[in-house]
Amino acid sequence: MAPPAPPNSPDGDAPPAMESQEALPEHVVDDIFLRLPTAEDLARASMASASFRRIIAARSFLRRFRALHRPPLLGVLAYESSQRANLSVAFLPAQPPHPAAAAAAHTLARADFSCSFLPSPELWINCDFRDGRALLSKQGDFLANLAVCDPLHRRYVLLPALPDDLAALTRELDVIHCHPFLAPAGQDRGDNADAPSGFRVMCLLRCSSTLVLFIFSSSGARAGQWRTVTFGGWGALMAGHVSVDFFLATLSTRRHYAHGCFYWEIPYTRKLLVFDTRTEEFSSLSTPRGHYQMVFVEAMEGRLGMFSRSIEDDGKHLLYDILQDNGDGTKEWRREDVISVPYKYHYDIIGVAGGCLLLHGNVDNPESPEFHFSSYSLDLQTMKLKWFRGTQSLYFSPHSHLYDGFPPSLSPPTI
Repeated sequence: MAPPAPPNSPDGDAPPAMESQEALPEHVVDDIFLRLPTAEDLARASMASASFRRIIAARSFLRRFRALHRPPLLGVLAYESSQRANLSVAFLPAQPPHPAAAAAAHTLARADFSCSFLPSPELWINCDFRDGRALLSKQGDFLANLAVCDPLHRRYVLLPALPDDLAALTRELDVIHCHPFLAPAGQDRGDNADAPSGFRVMCLLRCSSTLVLFIFSSSGARAGQWRTVTFGGWGALMAGHVSVDFFLATLSTRRHYAHGCFYWEIPYTRKLLVFDTRTEEFSSLSTPRGHYQMVFVEAMEGRLGMFSRSIEDDGKHLLYDILQDNGDGTKEWRREDVISVPYKYHYDIIGVAGGCLLLHGNVDNPESPEFHFSSYSLDLQTMKLKWFRGTQSLYFSPHSHLYDGFPPSLSPPTI
């Protein structure tokens, strides 16, 4: 009996040698890699050969891949308690068999989410996480000392102080609360497409009769500059509602972003404060009666979607509504779907990231040998639930953040 043909023999059925595969034009290889369904598939392809690794590592290619593929939800950035000062940030990754578990584990091994590489790290407070960046402020004065960090690559940049005229404005205002946060990447991107994405830092100052938003741009026409936007309609918006100070103090606990706009819930008013990052204008929006734990998402055709729970429900269902334009200048919320969730848990809606809604549930029976807490991710396209992670004890404060991103090998520096 003749021995089997060697792999390189024309008589065998082996695939073409790697050299012939690599001889494909680079733009063809680019297109093939861009069509890979997940970042994990792309990471595996990058390990096949040095030439593949070079193509995939190019910033221009990664930018195109990220434009076509939403970064997956990898985990939750949580604190030991509701007090953020002097506490390290715990990254709670997705666990197997969730498809994001491998990328989450690699991120956990590589990143420093507490940003201990900052000078005098014990003096900094975590304010926000978005698009692979962390925003931190020194204790005492949120606007005087701000830093934007890249936890994965351990880089940081200190923001410049406010100019004298804006610093004087903060002293004149009756500031009740100051809330710094990051705007999504790419809003003020420079001309060089291969440069790291620009970012904006915003700080919302709540006063008794007005709101003032401070904005810093890292790139674009206003790079390195602070500017302000004022909302003089705050007093009228809150007219007739008691305990304005309470609303001001709690406004920052729920912030949402969809289709270029930030949304803040104003508790017990059935109203949202809206800030359009494109026009830099404030407005307001009504919400339906009887809904709570609302989370706002990007629906199709530029519309606004809302996941929520109902006060009339037993907690085993999620409601999904879409804001519809009636064509006569008015809008209304219309029910789009009702989603059932596993019955052995009581749920809280944590937030949205990576195209997923994250639910956090505790087991009805505290004596259960299973995890006392389990999290589920709901895919916003398929509306399918997947178990995300479990733990015996887990605290999600209002300051917890969802973290989405690609594996470290596919994540270039953001600063």
